[in-house]
Amino acid sequence: MSMLSTDTPGTGPLSQCPDPVRFQGLPVPLILAWTGEAPPAPGPPRATDILSVDGVRWESWTGVPQGAPLWTVHHPGRQLELMDSRTRCLVGGGPAHRTRDGLLWLLPADPAHPDPRTTAPQAIRTANPPLCLRHAHQAQRHCRRLALDCLVLLVPEVEIVSVRGTVHRPGDAPRWEEVDLHHPDLDFMVGQQLVAELRNPVVLDELPPLPQPDRSADEATPSTLPAPPGPPAFSPAQ
Repeated sequence: MSMLSTDTPGTGPLSQCPDPVRFQGLPVPLILAWTGEAPPAPGPPRATDILSVDGVRWESWTGVPQGAPLWTVHHPGRQLELMDSRTRCLVGGGPAHRTRDGLLWLLPADPAHPDPRTTAPQAIRTANPPLCLRHAHQAQRHCRRLALDCLVLLVPEVEIVSVRGTVHRPGDAPRWEEVDLHHPDLDFMVGQQLVAELRNPVVLDELPPLPQPDRSADEATPSTLPAPPGPPAFSPAQ
């Protein structure tokens, strides 16, 4: 289990979350894949695969983040890096927003599961890392799913509990699955997403307001990564 510190970050080189690259004027979260990047040929785990949490072999993409963003696709390597930290913003890669109640998560509401705004959930599973406050407001403006209906959570306890990816069991057809950590079938998996369990979340009615000086953040200078023409706003997977 990961018990988050109650200290509020505010010093050091990552105290300000970097602005993401933009594409047709829209912010592109760091976690997303681009058309300039490509997955490997389908197949079982290889000896050359990188190893992740608990030695799970991980899908390793080639290429560079350029071209057009794939708005609904997490890049496996960046998702692994951001989620494994448990404290980095999925949009800019800097420190996520933290209060004494926990780290900030912004998730699409899932009609297939009980609504934590009307129940008292003890845990929620997600493949989305947390967010800094500035980029949470940005995401709510630009992501259609989040703008329609979303959950605003402060999470005091975060635990990496499973891996999503393709399982190549001997004699069976490959299947996309979520497998809990320490399960023997992880030996046959090529991982694509770490899954965290958000424990004892505090559900907020809305995002905390931005400090007044930060309200122009959406027009901040972008990074130097290329941003050629392409599609509409991102929609993170839950």
